[in-house]
Amino acid sequence: MEDLKRAVSAPFKKNLAPFLPVKDFEFSLAFDLKWFSPKTASKVKELALDMGLLSLKDGKLSPGFDVDTVRLPHSFKPAEDFLQRLECLASSCNSEKLSSECSSNTSEGLDFEHILEFVSANTCLNKQTLASEVNSMQDRLSYMVDIRVVALIVARKFGCDIESIFEKVAVEVLGLPDCV
Repeated sequence: MEDLKRAVSAPFKKNLAPFLPVKDFEFSLAFDLKWFSPKTASKVKELALDMGLLSLKDGKLSPGFDVDTVRLPHSFKPAEDFLQRLECLASSCNSEKLSSECSSNTSEGLDFEHILEFVSANTCLNKQTLASEVNSMQDRLSYMVDIRVVALIVARKFGCDIESIFEKVAVEVLGLPDCV
């Protein structure tokens, strides 16, 4: 989501404008910044509109957030799989279903595998990639932190909203009575 904000804010920052005509916005992404093809720039615009990051009025786009608060690193360029991840994020990747499954799963507990499934659905990354990230971080932390907590840290690193499972994991890791 942060990369989408950066991509959306760039044309406004570049043109020093509070609003842009649709074609100017797409042109800026495709030709000025050379980040996307014209077709992809159009898809990025549509997704940003769907997600509320852009609003359209009288053929002009305006950001739904303060572009001045978005830091745009000098060498920033959206990743190759940017659009694929955005489309997956926009469709929520069945995260609501998994979220309700995870939060209603009180008898079994929320194990590492369930957390990986939840994070995978919310970030559109495969479980193998996530497990590799978790293992790498677990190694850097000298295996002193519960793997479920490390999985939540990795989830946040990839922009996953962990609010619906955070308390359950905290209760289980700390060994507190289930009061969630």
